[in-house]
Amino acid sequence: MFKNKYNKYQNLIYEIFEQFQISDQSICLITKNNQESIYIYNGLKYFFDEDSLKLFPETEVLPYDHFSSPERIIQNRFQIINEAYSSKNILITSIKNIFERYPEIEYFKSFETFKLGHKISVFNLVKVIESLDYVKKTNVEVINDYAVRGGIVDIFSPMYENPLRIEIFDDTIESIRFFDSETQLSIENIDKFFLSKGSLFSLNEQKILTFISRWRNYFINDDERYCDIFQKIKNGNIPEGIEIYLPLLFKNTVNFFELFNHHDIYSSLNLFHEIDIYDEFIKQRFNDENIDHKRPLLKPDKLYIEKDELQQILKNVKNINIKEINLQPENFDDLINLINKNSFKENLLIVTSFADQIEELCKKIHHKTQIISDFSEHNNGISLMYGEPVTPFFDERNNTYIFHKEVIDKDYSFTSSVKKDDMNIIKNNDFSLFKENDYVIHENYGLGIYSGLETVDANNTSNEYIKIIYADNENLYVPLSNINKITSYHKKNIDKGIALDSLSSTKWKQKKDRAIKRSIDHAAEILDIESRRQKSSSFSLRIDDKSLQEFNDEFPFTETHDQVVSFNSIQKDLSLIKPMNRVLCGDVGFGKTEVAMRAAYISAFSGKQVVLIVPSTILCDQHFNSFVKRFMNFPVSIKKLNRHTTLKNKKEIINDFNNHKIDILITTHIIFNNEVEFQQTGLLIIDEEHKFGIKQKNFIKDKQSNIHILYLSATPIPRTMNMVYAGLKDFSFLQTPPSNRLNIKSFLKTHTSQLLKEALVREKSRNGQCFIVQNDINKMENLKNEINQLLPEFRIGIAHGKLKKADIQKVMSSFHAGNLDGLICTTIVEMGLDIPNANTMIVINSQNFGLAQLHQLRGRVGRSERQGYCYYLVPNMDIPKLSKDRLASVIKNSKLGEGFLIAQEDLEIRGGGEMLGDKQSGHVENVGMSLYLSMLKSALDNTQESTTINDIEINFYDSAYIDNNYLPSAIERLKIYRKINKIKSSADLIDIKNNLIDRCGKMPPETKNIIENKKLEIIARSIGIKSIKSNKLNTSFLITSDFSESKFDKLISLVKSDPQKFAIDQENKFIYKLNELESITRRQKVTDFLNALL
Repeated sequence: MFKNKYNKYQNLIYEIFEQFQISDQSICLITKNNQESIYIYNGLKYFFDEDSLKLFPETEVLPYDHFSSPERIIQNRFQIINEAYSSKNILITSIKNIFERYPEIEYFKSFETFKLGHKISVFNLVKVIESLDYVKKTNVEVINDYAVRGGIVDIFSPMYENPLRIEIFDDTIESIRFFDSETQLSIENIDKFFLSKGSLFSLNEQKILTFISRWRNYFINDDERYCDIFQKIKNGNIPEGIEIYLPLLFKNTVNFFELFNHHDIYSSLNLFHEIDIYDEFIKQRFNDENIDHKRPLLKPDKLYIEKDELQQILKNVKNINIKEINLQPENFDDLINLINKNSFKENLLIVTSFADQIEELCKKIHHKTQIISDFSEHNNGISLMYGEPVTPFFDERNNTYIFHKEVIDKDYSFTSSVKKDDMNIIKNNDFSLFKENDYVIHENYGLGIYSGLETVDANNTSNEYIKIIYADNENLYVPLSNINKITSYHKKNIDKGIALDSLSSTKWKQKKDRAIKRSIDHAAEILDIESRRQKSSSFSLRIDDKSLQEFNDEFPFTETHDQVVSFNSIQKDLSLIKPMNRVLCGDVGFGKTEVAMRAAYISAFSGKQVVLIVPSTILCDQHFNSFVKRFMNFPVSIKKLNRHTTLKNKKEIINDFNNHKIDILITTHIIFNNEVEFQQTGLLIIDEEHKFGIKQKNFIKDKQSNIHILYLSATPIPRTMNMVYAGLKDFSFLQTPPSNRLNIKSFLKTHTSQLLKEALVREKSRNGQCFIVQNDINKMENLKNEINQLLPEFRIGIAHGKLKKADIQKVMSSFHAGNLDGLICTTIVEMGLDIPNANTMIVINSQNFGLAQLHQLRGRVGRSERQGYCYYLVPNMDIPKLSKDRLASVIKNSKLGEGFLIAQEDLEIRGGGEMLGDKQSGHVENVGMSLYLSMLKSALDNTQESTTINDIEINFYDSAYIDNNYLPSAIERLKIYRKINKIKSSADLIDIKNNLIDRCGKMPPETKNIIENKKLEIIARSIGIKSIKSNKLNTSFLITSDFSESKFDKLISLVKSDPQKFAIDQENKFIYKLNELESITRRQKVTDFLNALL
C-alpha cells in the first residue's frame, strides 16, 4: 500500500473511542492546537452524541494581547465547566489552554435555581442578579447584561445560548422563556433556569479593591495615573485585554487540571516538547510587548502556569500508542486513483464540506457509490456525505476508512456551511431617531434641540410630550401623536456652530417655503427623467414554476427569509411589462448573488439575454466561475468579457452576444462601447453599483430603455438612496446574516510595527490568513520587506491591478489555496472576493478611504464561523474631521447587516449637496435632509395625484402614553412611539402590541389607550375621516372628501332616524352623542361604530 511520508495519518480517533469504552473515568485529551481539537471532536461525533463530547475552546487571543476573547468563547467555557461532572465524557483541549490560569471552579458554578411558581419578587430577583455582578442595561444583548421592565426581568447568563426572560406577577414566577437578543422577542418557554456569574471579569467593589491592592504591590515603580487599563478597572469599566491582569482580580487561581480533576489525562503528543515550544512563545510575546510603561505586564510566571509545574502534573499522563492507518493518500486525487485501481477492499466514506460537490465527486469514482446524510446510513462499499472537517481514521468495527476531502487536500480555505433554519433576524432600525441634545427640526417651528420626554399633568390626565428647546431658551412641548413632524438634523460642518430658530420669528417659515418650492421643482425634474423609461414596455419574463423550482433546488444551502421575499418581488417585477428598477441591498455574504442568479435564470429561460456588469476583473472572474458552477446542469451559455480577454476572443464574444448565442455575459467597464447590441437583453444586473458613475449606469439604459435593471450593493450611493426615498426605485433588503457568522471586531489604531506584527501573528496562530491593504503600489515592496523582517516565516504575496493577468491569477490562486499567510493588495480585494480562511483585514492609511470602501474592505473577512478582525490604521490620530467621522461611523456600525446604515451615515457625512446636487444643497442645509426628503416625497405624491390623508387627530381627552415604569428607557419609548406613528395596518399594530407585552408584560391602561387610538386612526384613514374628538358628552368626526357617498348616506340616515343621538354640524362634522363618562367605553363604542361603516 502506498504510504505518504508527509501525512502519516494515525488512527487517533478510533483509539480514543476504544479507550473511552474501557475507561471508568472521563477522559481529557490534550492536542497540539485548536484546529486539531476541532478535527478530533468532529471525528468522535461519528461514535458519540454531542452530550458525551466537550471541546474546550482556545481564547483566540495571543499571550499579552491587547484584545479580549470573543464572548462566545467565555460562554462555551462556562457551559463546559458546569457540565463536565454531570456524566462521563471526553474533554478535548489544547496545549495553549493548559498554560492558562483560571478562577476557582466555584466561580463558574450555578449559584441559584429558579422554577415556574417560585415565590420571589422582582426586587429580590434583581438583588440576586446584582450579587452575581451582572450589569444593568436598557436592552439585554450580550452575556452579563440584565434589564428590568415592570414585572419582566431579562438576563443573559453564560450558562445558555440565548438570554432569559422571567415574568413575575404577584411575587410569583409565571413564565420563563428564552428570547432572541437581536429581535428582543421570545422564542421558547422553559420551566426552570440556573444563574451563575455573568462574566469572568464582571467588576464589583470588592474585586476592584483586590485589583488595586495587588496592582500596587506588584507594580511598585509604575505610575498608575498614566495606565489606561488601571484607570478603567478602578472606575468599574471592563477594558479590552483585561485578561492580562487576571491573577490580580481573583484571590486565588487554579490550573486547568484542578478544574477537571475527575478526568484521566491522555495525549498522543510529545507533551514536554510541545510545552517547551509554547513556553518559549509566551516569553517571546512578553519581551515583544513589555515596551510600554503605560501598560506594565505581569511576568510569565505570574500570568501563566510555569513549565516545570505543568511537566510535574503531566508526568503520569497516559500516552496513546497509535498505529498509522494503512491507507495514506497524498491528496484526494491519489485517493481516487487508489479506489479506481481496486487497490484495497475496505469500505470507504468520503466527506466534504461542500454539499454541492458530492455529485461531481461521485462521477470521478468508477464504482458504485451511495450518497448518505448520516454516518449511520453507511453500509458496505463507498459512500459520500456532507460533513465537517475531520482527521482521516479507520473504523475497525465496520472496516471503514473515513476521509475528508478538503483535509487531505490541505485546502484550509473551506468553512463549514451547515443548512439551518432561517433565523429571520429583523432589525428595526430607525434611521432618523434622535437622542437627547441632538439637533432636530420641527416641521412647523424649525431647528431646536431635543431635550427628552416629559410627562405633563393637565385636566386630570397625564401625557408624555417631546420637549424641544429653541432660541432664547423657549420651550416647545410636542404631543407624541405629532412625532412624525420631528426629524433629526445633520450638517456637514456642524462643528462650526448652528443658530437655533425662534418660536417668535417668521424666518423658519420663509426657509421652509423656499425649500418646498424647490422640492416641487426637483420632483418635476425627477419624474421627467424617469417617465420616459416608465412609459416604455419591457419584456415580460416568465417561466413555468417547475423549471424554476429545479434551479432553486440545486442551491446547496437554505434560503433565508429575506432572500425568498426579495426574489419573489424581483420575479413579480420581471413578469410585468413595466421595466424593473430595483435595488437589492445586503451586506457581503448575505446572498445577493444567489438572488441575482435566479433572476438571470428567469431571463435566460424566457429567451432574453442577461448582462452582469462588475467593477473589477477579479470580481468578473469570480462571478464567472460562480455562475458556471451554479448553472452547470442547465443549458445556458455563459461568457465573460474584461480587459484580460484577448482581442480575438473579445471580437468573437461580442459577435456571439450580438447574434444571441450567449445567454449570460459577465463583464466590466469594457462593455461600455458601441460594438455591443442590447436589443435582446432582458435583464441588466449592476453589481457593486456604487462603483459606477451615472453615465456608465445609464449607457445600456439609454440604448435599451425598456430593460429590466437590478442593482446590487452593500452600501448604495447617495443618489440611489435618493431615488429609493423618492419612490422611483424599488428596494429589497437582505438583513439575515449567514448561519454562525460573528460580528467583525473593528479597531482604529495608530500604525506601528509591533501592532502590525501582533495582528499577523494572531491570525497565523489559528491557521488563518490576512489581507493587508496598501493602496500605494510604490510602497508595497517596502511593506513586504518590513513584514519579512518582523516575521521571517510569514508567507506574503502582492496583488494589484497593474500586474499581468497571469501574475494576478497565480498569487490569488496561491492565497486562496492557503499557500500564503498574507496578501498585500490594493482595493481590488474590496469587491466580491470570497476567501473564508482570511479573517484579518489591515487597512493602511485608512483615513484616505471612503465610507463605503471601509465597509466593503471589512466585509472581506469574517465570512466563516471564526471571529473576524479589521484594523483601520492611521499614521497618527491627528487626521481631518471628515476622515474621523467616516472611521467613527464604520466602527460604530460594525454589526452584521449594517451596510445600509453605513449608506445612511454616508448621506449625513457628505451633506445634502452631494446627495441631491448643487441646486438642492442650500435648501437641504436650511431644513435638514430628513425634512427635505419628506417634502420631496410629498411633492412627488402630489404630482402623481396621491390623495393620502397625512395627519389624523384622535383625542379622547384621557391619558395615553407609555409609562416609564412599564418601559423605563426614554429612547426605547421614543422608538415605540415612532413605530406606532408609522404603522399603516392593523396587523402591524397587533405585532407591536404583542411585542410590547412580550418585552414588558401586561399593558397598563394608558399604554392600551395609545394602541386603541392607533387602531381608530387606521380605520379612520381607510374611510376618509380626518379627526375623532371624544369627550364625556359628544364624539365628533371630521369627514373629508375621501369619505364615500354610500357611507355618507348611512350617516344621513342615522341623523334622520335618531336626531337625539346623531347630528351633522355646519363644519361638516358628524356628532355622536354618547353621553359616556368612561373613555374606555367610548373608545369601544366608537370602534364598533366605525367598523359598522366599513
